[in-house]
Parts: sequence; structure tokens; C-alpha cells
Amino acid sequence: MISRVGLTAAAKSGAVSRALSTSASETYSFVQARAEYRKEIASLRKDFIEEEKRRREKLARDAEAQRQKIMKAKAARLEIKRQQQAIRAKEVAREKAIHDEKVRKYFEEKVVVRQERNAEVERRREALVASLRQQSAKWTTGENYAEKLKEDVFIYSPQQISARGSFDPSSTSGSAVSWLEKLQRMKPAGVQDTSDEAAASAVASAADEEDTTTYVSSDDDDGVEASKPKKEDE
Repeated sequence: MISRVGLTAAAKSGAVSRALSTSASETYSFVQARAEYRKEIASLRKDFIEEEKRRREKLARDAEAQRQKIMKAKAARLEIKRQQQAIRAKEVAREKAIHDEKVRKYFEEKVVVRQERNAEVERRREALVASLRQQSAKWTTGENYAEKLKEDVFIYSPQQISARGSFDPSSTSGSAVSWLEKLQRMKPAGVQDTSDEAAASAVASAADEEDTTTYVSSDDDDGVEASKPKKEDE
């Protein structure tokens, strides 16, 4: 007769054997799944690497194309700038030539004006020197002061001095010259006159009488002319 302990042990052993078989099958499935997963990961990694390589190559091509485009645009701008610089250089050269011509004409005109001014100054200087030379003939110097400072210079005018040789006191009126002549011929009382001085005194007296007569006659004429309106009024 099988005891209950034996039955229980048999039951337990059967359960353990079934559990072990189930665990072994599950372990086998996990290893296979992990291998498949690794294969899939490797495939995905390979695809990613290839895709990344293609992407990088495309980026490199795009960058090169963009660089070429930029270089072409830069070259075009540089060419335009070079042409503009050439045009500007020609304009600057032309403007500089015009400016240099203006400066040259200005200095030429300035030289002409300066020469004309110098000529005018020289002409005025020569005229002034000539005038001074002409006037210097009348200046009083150490050589001619005795001649220049004579008494006649302070009494008579140059015309009177030049005409003094033919001076006729009888033909003069009662001017300062005739009175001066008389004063020069006057002598103190008691002094005997020479014949020439007496003749000169006689001529001077005659001139004085003539002046007096002329003065009286002029007064009479004035009186007659003054009386005529009265008669006309009557």
C-alpha cells in the first residue's frame, strides 16, 4: 500500500519536472529573440550609417555648391568694383587735370597781376623820384643856402624878383611893394642923398602923387555915380 507520503512526493516530483521543462523552453525563446534583436539593431545601425553617410555627402555637395555660388557672386562683385574703380580713376584723373589747369591759370594770372602791380609801383616810384628830383632843385642846401636865404626871398615873389631889373615904381599903385620901396629909400633926417637916391626918391614921390590923384579921382567918380540915381529920382 502506497503511503500518503509517497504519493505526495511523487506529485511534487512530477510538478518539478514539468516546471523545469517549461523553464527550459522559455530560456531558449529569449536567447533567440535576443539574437534576432541584435541582428535587427545591427541592420538598423548599418542603415543609419549609410543614411548618415549619404546625408553628409549631400551636405558636402550642397555646401560646395553654395560656396561656388558665393565665390561666383563675389567674383562678379569684385569685377564690378574693379570696373567702377577704373571708371572712378579716370574721373579722378580728369578732375585732377582740370584742377591742375585751373591752378596753373590762377598762378599765371597771379604772376601777371603781380608784374602789373610791380610795374605800377615802379612807375609811381619813378614818378615820385622824378618829382623829388625836380623839387630838390629848389631845396636849401649847404651850397646854396646863402643864395636861398637872401632878404629878397622873404619880401618879393619869384616873379617880382625876376622882373626887378625892369621895375618901375611910377607904374605901380599904392601897393605894399611901392611902400616897401619907399621905406627902403627913406633916409634919416640930416643925411645927404646921392644923385641916384634923390632921383629914386623923386620917382617914388611922383608915384605917390599919382596914386593919390588916382585915389581922389576914383572917389570923385564914385560920388558922381552915387549922385546920378538921386537926379533920376528927382
